[in-house]
Amino acid sequence: MSRFSYRARTDTGQIVQGELSASTAERAAELLKGNNLQALQVEPLSTDDSFWSRSLSVERVRTKDLIIFARQLSTMIAAGVPIVQSLQAIEPQIGHQYFQKVIRNLVRGIQGGDSFSLSLARYPTVFSPFFLGLARTGESTGTLTEALRSLADYLEQDYIFRRKVIASLTYPALILITMVIVTIIIFSFVLPQIVELFNDAKVTLPLPTRIIFAVVHFWSSYWYVLLLVAIAGGVMFRFWSRTPEGRYAVSSMVLRLPIIRSIFQKVYLARFTSMLHILFNSDVPILESLKLVENAMSNRVYQRILSETRAAVKDGAPISSVWKNEPFIPPLLTSLVSVGEKSGKIETAFSEANRFFRREVDDVLSTITVLLEPLVVVILGIGVAIIVASVFLPIYNLVLTV
Repeated sequence: MSRFSYRARTDTGQIVQGELSASTAERAAELLKGNNLQALQVEPLSTDDSFWSRSLSVERVRTKDLIIFARQLSTMIAAGVPIVQSLQAIEPQIGHQYFQKVIRNLVRGIQGGDSFSLSLARYPTVFSPFFLGLARTGESTGTLTEALRSLADYLEQDYIFRRKVIASLTYPALILITMVIVTIIIFSFVLPQIVELFNDAKVTLPLPTRIIFAVVHFWSSYWYVLLLVAIAGGVMFRFWSRTPEGRYAVSSMVLRLPIIRSIFQKVYLARFTSMLHILFNSDVPILESLKLVENAMSNRVYQRILSETRAAVKDGAPISSVWKNEPFIPPLLTSLVSVGEKSGKIETAFSEANRFFRREVDDVLSTITVLLEPLVVVILGIGVAIIVASVFLPIYNLVLTV
């Protein structure tokens, strides 16, 4: 990440300045655009880009701090405390130094005449487009307290949901990594010694043993080539995945992979139905809601779907008419949205859909956790059986010849 200074124009024509972190100047301009700011000038800041400086200048604000910020600010504003005093009271309770600095700058901006949402827009890497859009709507409609409370509820639910998903997938990942490490150790240190033993004995080896020993010989002789190929492939994949075509291809691949596609599809559906429920329930206009969720989604396929939906809705089409032809939108969601559009309660439709997809994710994760252990035992048993048979069969033959 690099630091950039920017000058941008708001929707009302006001010129604002600030700093943000982004990978490139183009990405910085995208972040500004996602916060309804038109970039006029984006320039890199001259900073020490060493490893230590990057490690010591961490500016990522934790979700926990954002939850505390939104929850306490909502409570204090509801109690009649002016927003400046509320921010000043919240600042000491935040444990993150950079976020404390951001809050102090929010206070200065509001005291200088900026609105609350405009002050938030100066920090697009801290406050997401979703956060900013909901705060802007709440401020303009006089429901900032409710908007901040909804934000805190959403962030808290999303934080718990993401932690549950990560915790459930951590065990399979550790098992997979352990299997890879054990395999590398066996092929690097154990099997080569057995190969030398049979080479000295000069016995005829059965086919399974010759295949295993050929793999061992190739790994022992060309492991550095395989390592270089893996590194080069990883670097090339990283650069390709940062291109628009690569990002979309990776996003589509994740949604099509066997076994895990069900998890990822339901996780993405749970997240964007949750955001749409919050936005529609807070009376954010439909086009702005779709745009905010599009900017908040990390998967390019769902970004494309939401972009096409926004264009169709702008031309007068209902949301369900666009989604019924999308393979990554299940018929259940389309039906719920269609009923919600006809009854005028679309926020309720998204709330029901969100509950359904969260339960689906819980069920899938529980199933994976239950089935993983016996599956791993079977795979390890097959692998061990192949290696043992390949090693002991020629030993048995050698004993018989002696």
